[in-house]
Amino acid sequence: MTPRRNPFDSTEAAPTVAAPPSIYDSLRVAAPRKRNRQWEKEHLIQKVVYRGVDPKLALQVKTIAGDLLVPEGEVARALVEHALRAYAEGDLNFTPCPNPLKMRMTLFPSSDSPRNHDKPKKATKQKSSSTAWRVITTWRGFPVDLKNEIAALASEDGLHVPVGELVTAMLRFGMKAYESGLLKLEPIQKTTGLTLVQEGKK
Repeated sequence: MTPRRNPFDSTEAAPTVAAPPSIYDSLRVAAPRKRNRQWEKEHLIQKVVYRGVDPKLALQVKTIAGDLLVPEGEVARALVEHALRAYAEGDLNFTPCPNPLKMRMTLFPSSDSPRNHDKPKKATKQKSSSTAWRVITTWRGFPVDLKNEIAALASEDGLHVPVGELVTAMLRFGMKAYESGLLKLEPIQKTTGLTLVQEGKK
């Protein structure tokens, strides 16, 4: 009697299966186009980033800019420059107070106010103040001199307050002046370049 053949024993070579082609080989992926960042590089020095600016004021700046069809940074700059002029002339006074929770002074001592000592502290107020600190506001169009002036005024040698608080106070002052009509914001047509007069049209 002949022994039974083992079905798993194969003397024949197993057929070789060709590996499927790679999708990366079959597809020609075009390299992504590089954007021209030259304008951003040239104007990076005019960009400001402030932490802790009142979001409601930043939204008002955005609304005014939309109404006037001008960049937000130009509106913020006009409001801040108005406040700085008023401060230099003595019409605006910043009175920083000690902040018991931080090393620097503060322009908004709501938690240190005598009226608030008897009142129970609300968790929502603490949450909103910490949330406001996380807000980052970015504008373009601030000259270097203006950026340096704001930084110097907020520094330890100046008022020794957070820059965001100082910008908030200046925006608030400038916004009141704008709403009352003391500060006029008048947009003008911006000339972007020259064009040739077509032949026969003069």
